[in-house]
Amino acid sequence: MPLADESIIGLPDFKIVDGQGRKTVEFAVEYMGVVQCPYCSSQWLRKKDSFLRRIKHHSIGLNNSCIWVKAHKYQCRECRKYFNSRFPGILPNQRATEPFKEEVAIKHHMGHCKSKLAQFLNIGSATVERWYQEFLKRQFIERTNAHCPKILGIDEKHFTKRLGYLTTFADLRKHKVYDLALGRSEASLEGFIKKIPNRSNCRVIVMDLSETFRNLARKFFSTAMIVADRFHVVKLINHHFLKTWAILDKQGRKNRGLLSLMRRHPRNLKDEAQRLRLRHYLRSVPGLEAVYDFKQKLMDVILSRVYSRSEAQPLVCEFLEQIAELKYSGFEPLQTLGHTLESWQMEIVRMWRFSKTNSITEGLHTRMEEILRRAYGMRNFDNFKIRVKAFCG
Repeated sequence: MPLADESIIGLPDFKIVDGQGRKTVEFAVEYMGVVQCPYCSSQWLRKKDSFLRRIKHHSIGLNNSCIWVKAHKYQCRECRKYFNSRFPGILPNQRATEPFKEEVAIKHHMGHCKSKLAQFLNIGSATVERWYQEFLKRQFIERTNAHCPKILGIDEKHFTKRLGYLTTFADLRKHKVYDLALGRSEASLEGFIKKIPNRSNCRVIVMDLSETFRNLARKFFSTAMIVADRFHVVKLINHHFLKTWAILDKQGRKNRGLLSLMRRHPRNLKDEAQRLRLRHYLRSVPGLEAVYDFKQKLMDVILSRVYSRSEAQPLVCEFLEQIAELKYSGFEPLQTLGHTLESWQMEIVRMWRFSKTNSITEGLHTRMEEILRRAYGMRNFDNFKIRVKAFCG
């Protein structure tokens, strides 16, 4: 008895003749499309034999399904070659349709266990892995040679002990990974960046205070504006401040309670008792209170947000005065900090107006760690790159 709804199987040019079964729904179908020679496209054919093919198909609700189709062996009367029937959505010599393969790959991609998935669908675990690898490669090819994003985030991440570091190029507008490159030096990244299509499309590049990344950006992204990453600037200031603290009071620097208080901004302290304790300690160490207060003023300037050039002008003057004070300070860590901030002053000033940061890239690095943990580590960078672009691209 023919079924009225023929679109249920989702394959073109097929007509459903019959359907039955509960656990596995089986459809008897008939191919209604044009048959032609795959070698010369001729339709002048001769039937030599016929046979039934049972092909696994995508799930219907919670039930598995398969289709039975009558296929033929043909001989082309023009090129004299033999071939079997070719059906849309079914590759030659395959026992499963392409929609079924994609369904299996997507389920495994979304976290379904490979062995349980194979048991439920009555296929082999190796088959699930093979179809999943094909799915990842298709996803990777679709994203290859994509245009360079307008807002690009660049950051490094450790990969393996043998291969070292990799560099992540992230699309900060879409919160996705644009591409990965092995290495973090100029020599290892130059060849990769030269192959990025439409580099002139990039308008903003967000990066940490890395001289290597800045040189590459100036060399290959001439039209892009370089912006310092807010998180790394704050981290750098805290790092040099803690070094200065260790010079003034080596024992107090080792106190974890004091360390927690010194790292936090005064407005983030829980109660008045913590503020009094911190202030009492600062006054007990000569010179530390002045260094601490200067650091808080510098942090207020660094974390500022402006919306126009007129708002930024007084902050710029204050920032330059603070850099001068750092450079002529009596402590070596603060002098080093002053020279670094002076070298990156333009990029830091742009940071006040720009809202995007590399926290998006750091979040993508967390997802990369999940991929590595799920695979119990990966040694092949190319395979890792394919998986990252499928999950995070």
